[in-house]
Amino acid sequence: MPDRIGTRYVPSTQIVSFPHGTLHYGDDVFLTRKVLLYRKTVLHKQRGVDYISALQDKAAFIHDGFHHMLDTSITDEAVTIILQAKPGSLFANPIHKRKWSYADVVTMISDLGVSLLDAMEERITGFSVRPDNLWLSDHNKLSVINYWEEDDPQEQGAVGLCRLMIQLLTGGETVSDTFEVMHTTLERANVPSATMEQKLALIRLIKFICHGQSSLSSLVFGLRSLPPSAPRTDPPAEEPVPSLEKAPAPQAEPHRVYDDTEIQARNPRSAKLIALGAVTALVAGVIVVWAVWPETKIVETVVVVTPSPAPTVVSTASPSSTASTVLTGTNPGTEKTVVPNLVGQTQEDAEQLALAAGLHYNFVIEVSTLDKGIVTKQDPKAGTNGLQGDNVTFWVSKGAQ
Repeated sequence: MPDRIGTRYVPSTQIVSFPHGTLHYGDDVFLTRKVLLYRKTVLHKQRGVDYISALQDKAAFIHDGFHHMLDTSITDEAVTIILQAKPGSLFANPIHKRKWSYADVVTMISDLGVSLLDAMEERITGFSVRPDNLWLSDHNKLSVINYWEEDDPQEQGAVGLCRLMIQLLTGGETVSDTFEVMHTTLERANVPSATMEQKLALIRLIKFICHGQSSLSSLVFGLRSLPPSAPRTDPPAEEPVPSLEKAPAPQAEPHRVYDDTEIQARNPRSAKLIALGAVTALVAGVIVVWAVWPETKIVETVVVVTPSPAPTVVSTASPSSTASTVLTGTNPGTEKTVVPNLVGQTQEDAEQLALAAGLHYNFVIEVSTLDKGIVTKQDPKAGTNGLQGDNVTFWVSKGAQ
């Protein structure tokens, strides 16, 4: 692991400073690409070697929700992790420069929660989800920068996501309350972009998470089951009112001057012509008005009285267990329950135990030394108190590969 800082990787502007190091923009001059340089101070070079050796498993993790490790460099004073650069900026910069709507916050946090669940399957946990450890893309997607170091438990996982969500909705610098009473901050806040139903549902979900009654998977499913925003209804378009076009006025005939002899000769005929012309003009005027005047529409209203249909009873079959993810109803229950022990059970038995406890469940197939079809672990753990309608996730062995 030679020192390649200054030769291949050239640091530029500092992005943020941490108690244990700094994050810089950088350039990979060999491949002509932008990178991020995460520099951590060490007291001795051997400690730096040990630090990098501990990253081998996590360095192989590649996910859109995380900045992939590209390379490492070490000196006597510091270790540098070269990370993938993405469009956007550090989330701590724009977080207080704009107002985040309820819909944007729920979407961002639920998407980030899915990334955390994927990392959990690879045994990558414990990292912070504070704004200074997150990157915001141009499309409002969040990704994690440092995912190999453990941080404060209140900034991790489901509790950390709830804290971040409250911070975005309230516009506060930080949420100083302990996680047990963190939901009260949202209760006191005004959230103009959310309805009262949405706000109460979100408070209830956060309260369950912070009291240890729900897991990260329950938070993700709960966020995606929150009441949606009311669709916008545009006012009905007004029907155009036909305008009455004026009939063109008849052009006046050129005035002619007659002498007395001609007038006397034309008098009887002129009287007839004048009368005929008046009648013709009157008829023409009636025809024009009739043609232009909008026709009055007569709409008949027909009232059909039908007998009320007899109520139909529909029986629903129990959900199939053949899919890799089973998600029964979205309405949370109101009765308390206890998460059963699913570890060591077969997949079918685990499903029945979860349903018997009134829980929703989903499962993940993974490689394991246990026999095929045996549950290897679960989240939340057995004995956790919850409510009917909560979610439980368990992992099923597909045998050794």
